[in-house]
Amino acid sequence: MPAAARSCVLAPDIEEQLCLLVRERTGIRILDHQMDTLRRTVADGLSRFGHGDAADYLAALRAARASSPEHEHLIAGITVGESYFFRDQAQMAWLREQWLPRLIAQRRAENNLSLRVWSAGSSDGQELYSVAMLLAEQLPDLERWNLHLLGTDINPEALARALRGRYSDWSLRATPEAARTRHFRQEKNRAWSVSAALRGHVHFAYLNLSEDSFPSMLSETNALDLILCRNVFIYFDPAIVAEVMRKFHACLVPGGHLLLGASDLIDSGTLDGFSLHNLDNAFTLQSHARAPSAVEPAAVEPARADERAQPKTPPQAVSVSQPAPSATTTAATTSYEGITRLLGREAWREALEATADRQMRGDDSALLRQFRAKALANLGRAREALEACDASLALDSGDKHSHFLRALILLELHRLPAAEESLRRTLFLDRNFVEAHYQLGLLQMRRGAQQGGLKSMKNALAIAERAQPDRRLHDAAGRDHERMAAILRHELRMYEPDGGDRR
Repeated sequence: MPAAARSCVLAPDIEEQLCLLVRERTGIRILDHQMDTLRRTVADGLSRFGHGDAADYLAALRAARASSPEHEHLIAGITVGESYFFRDQAQMAWLREQWLPRLIAQRRAENNLSLRVWSAGSSDGQELYSVAMLLAEQLPDLERWNLHLLGTDINPEALARALRGRYSDWSLRATPEAARTRHFRQEKNRAWSVSAALRGHVHFAYLNLSEDSFPSMLSETNALDLILCRNVFIYFDPAIVAEVMRKFHACLVPGGHLLLGASDLIDSGTLDGFSLHNLDNAFTLQSHARAPSAVEPAAVEPARADERAQPKTPPQAVSVSQPAPSATTTAATTSYEGITRLLGREAWREALEATADRQMRGDDSALLRQFRAKALANLGRAREALEACDASLALDSGDKHSHFLRALILLELHRLPAAEESLRRTLFLDRNFVEAHYQLGLLQMRRGAQQGGLKSMKNALAIAERAQPDRRLHDAAGRDHERMAAILRHELRMYEPDGGDRR
């Protein structure tokens, strides 16, 4: 939005309904001091999209999809925030001087050269790039490490700018000179571009903290060492903050850390599972195990008499020409109702315990091994997950969900060619597997094949738009085809040539 945009006078009922619409779709509350920003955004929207008055603009927003230009413009206008590299010096110093050296030493001792970070509410990307620069500073063998540095935001325009990695002098005002020299190149227009090497270590995606599901391998928000979510909760209702905090805890490995901003005042009741550690003028929350919750009675089913009496036989492989599940597979899924419920609500530890119980009682089916692989992978135990997934495929080589799961695990392990092969095998079994097209697109772009990646993502969008909107996706908890289509439109918008240059 242009800096000189003037605000417009809005009738009180229009203001109230606009605030309610934003709250319903994003979970964001527009506070009193932000109302002038809302009015300026509406004034710019009236001019940009040719609406006669605010009532017409509101009606268009109500009728539009969440990924429409009008809606994206509104969200971009009210969530825009000035940021810069190495913001919050106390937290950055703690990362540089304490947390990173300690974790790096621990991982080297374990021969586990991996590290996973999520910047939730990443805006234009300065925060995530700052972490990437700290890692480059501390890892002389950077290329040997499997780094997962993810930035997500609700504002596609900000994400587009993060992807391009071009910034003003003002954004670099706290950047150490050594980091500026090593990781940036000044362009003719005096803008600064992040080096291709640094951009290669990070990736950005659309995610709505109040609507989308996490932790999940599909959104790459599982088994994290560090989450940064600074000055985001100030926009949310306490109930949404509590739910996001619960999910953040599930995203972190035991001992993982969550960094919030100084403005993120949270109720002590949301701190279950976290311990608070004070830094200089800042703080960090460290995750620890919650009190174990009782496993649902249906999760560990008693062995039936016919199960005890009959020996186990491996299921027959599904025919490639008939990828739909057989009656036998459907019956097997029903018999695992408790486990599938646990997986559906992302209770990974309980699901893993339930699969172990079934195995102890002699169950060794392909489907049970697939469930076990999914739980292990989401807990960050990728190598064990790959073994379980391969064992499942050895029993049933035609299961598209096992091939897809295998691809996600290989992505976790940074084995990109093998992951692409598994995704293509998935699509050979089912050309309409929307999640596989989406992941193939992301993988192709990560490997530098942007045109092929965009084509795969457009294929995914076309399939999602043709499908029944409220039909749930098998491999994306809490997501239906309508939501998947909206996410794909947002992500495709990020890659448009002018995607980050609309303000």
